[in-house]
Amino acid sequence: MSSLLLTACASSAPAPMSLAASGPVEVMLGGVGFMADLQPLIGGAEISVSRQAGPFAPDEGLLAEAVAVQFCAARGQRLDPRALGSFAGGLWTFEEGCQ
Repeated sequence: MSSLLLTACASSAPAPMSLAASGPVEVMLGGVGFMADLQPLIGGAEISVSRQAGPFAPDEGLLAEAVAVQFCAARGQRLDPRALGSFAGGLWTFEEGCQ
């Protein structure tokens, strides 16, 4: 009986991201190459977006978000609407990842 309850509790938690689901992927948007790097975090994931031709500027958050949206769409998912972007070191990071 206790194993049945344990199974029921464990199945309600989201499954951890497999290593094959994480890592950098090239994304083309408007003929420009970007890299979207999905990495698991405790309780979720984050997507870091960089431009192959050079670093992003702090005012290019909408462009980076468009890349993250396209990355998630290619996986049959969508960018988490709660994802807030943060800028550091020429790249944009969106917490929460794809849903």
